[in-house]
Amino acid sequence: MPALWTYPWTLEREGLDATADRLAACGIDTVNVASHYHSVRSMNPRSPDALFHSASGACYFDPGEAFDGLAINPPVNAVGEWADPLEAIAEGLDEYGIATNAWTVCLHNTRLASANPDYRIESAFGDAHDHSLCPSHPEVRAYFASVVRAARERGVSAIHLESVGFPSAFHDHGADFGHPKRQTIASTAGEILLSQCFCDGCRAAAEDHPIDLERARAKVRELLADPFADPTASPPPLEDLVADDPLVADLFEFRAAVIENLLAELDDAGGSTPLTYYVMEAAGADPDDLLGTGVRFDALENHVDRLLAICYVADPDVARERIGAIDAGTRLPTDAGITLDPTVIGSEDEFRELADAVREEAEGVSIYHDTLATETHLEWLESAFA
Repeated sequence: MPALWTYPWTLEREGLDATADRLAACGIDTVNVASHYHSVRSMNPRSPDALFHSASGACYFDPGEAFDGLAINPPVNAVGEWADPLEAIAEGLDEYGIATNAWTVCLHNTRLASANPDYRIESAFGDAHDHSLCPSHPEVRAYFASVVRAARERGVSAIHLESVGFPSAFHDHGADFGHPKRQTIASTAGEILLSQCFCDGCRAAAEDHPIDLERARAKVRELLADPFADPTASPPPLEDLVADDPLVADLFEFRAAVIENLLAELDDAGGSTPLTYYVMEAAGADPDDLLGTGVRFDALENHVDRLLAICYVADPDVARERIGAIDAGTRLPTDAGITLDPTVIGSEDEFRELADAVREEAEGVSIYHDTLATETHLEWLESAFA
């Protein structure tokens, strides 16, 4: 069941009849279409008369009255003449036997967090970040549960969840940010520690959890003192910190409890519609990179139906190892995502070799990305999957 990630404006511009014909020719029977997404400026190489498309973070469905009474309301991006893009795509492609998955980016959304500053993440040093909401707030969890419910009600085949864990402080997005600049905090451990949230929502949630959050905040500041002073210094690896410091271990367990609460609400909102989690947070796509984000395989097993390994690599062995590491940590079925990015995949032979490798290891494969694909890329897809 090969799937193709895509944007709703690409499908609207092409028309669903033509899209269905093109996907069928490429052997594609599923689209993962952006339904709730961060800001983006995307080039469209197959549309030289409309080469770039820019969009702020928003949803691509008509929220109607579904969010009435919630503290957070969804910003909406229009797509052509479609009153409800997600519904139009799901219904339109279903007539051709093509399934639609709702690609749902959760916490990472600059427009949403900027408009709701009371719910932003906040570091141990007191700086709030506009690019993400904090899931410790019940209002944030209720909002994303409503997003999932809205996607389910539009008859999608599945809901794909991205960015459900505590985000990286360096994963900024949107018009308010320039190029990220830093010459220190170069390690994954330093990045995750600087990304730990200590907002009012976390303080309130910590009251029901066995952790002294203020002591944990002080510990994070202590661990980052040397890297701030010396760019060659780094905190110990996260695994060592968890093993050697009960306070850090408690902090990460608290994060996991918060994310499990979020996943439980998303699971309930999804009803019988399957949920897939992309095994990737801002710090990376290897399972070890989830430590400190709050995402745990045992919680995923309780609340989602499938996992998707992000394998945006050229080396088939690296992809196999990543899929194998996920399979070793969970009983959930695992799919894989691969990319057409020419800085990663340089030829049709490389693409076919990678596609064949992940199909041997994973149950399904998704390809990134329809909007960004050239005519030559479409020929690669046809060669590999038709």
